[in-house]
Amino acid sequence: MRYWVVLALCVCVCGCAESTVDGPSRYQISGEVLLDGKPVVAGTVQFEPDASEGNKGPMTIAEIHEGHYETDYGKGVIGGPQKIIVEAFDGKGEPGTSMMLGRPVPGGPFRTQADIPKENGTFDISVQS
Repeated sequence: MRYWVVLALCVCVCGCAESTVDGPSRYQISGEVLLDGKPVVAGTVQFEPDASEGNKGPMTIAEIHEGHYETDYGKGVIGGPQKIIVEAFDGKGEPGTSMMLGRPVPGGPFRTQADIPKENGTFDISVQS
């Protein structure tokens, strides 16, 4: 009788344990962000899997500093077709205020699409106003 109780308890504990796999593989990428051929001073870049192309998974947001971005380790893009949204700012903000990145660049946010490789690496982004 005790054997079955111990076995049932083990099954419950193992079944309730946290999984070591949290969804699809995510890849760390970095690169340059250009708006009309010039580096974006400050802002964010958002990668959203394009469901219309059969790509599903979590979106990723990275900050842009002096024309470059880098996704956080472990929280990168899933790869495949992506909708990309760039929010660009002039970089003339005040730290600690709601406008710490500065004023939004007119015409934004700026959108594009791309098929991002399913591997760690670099991926440059160029958008037009």
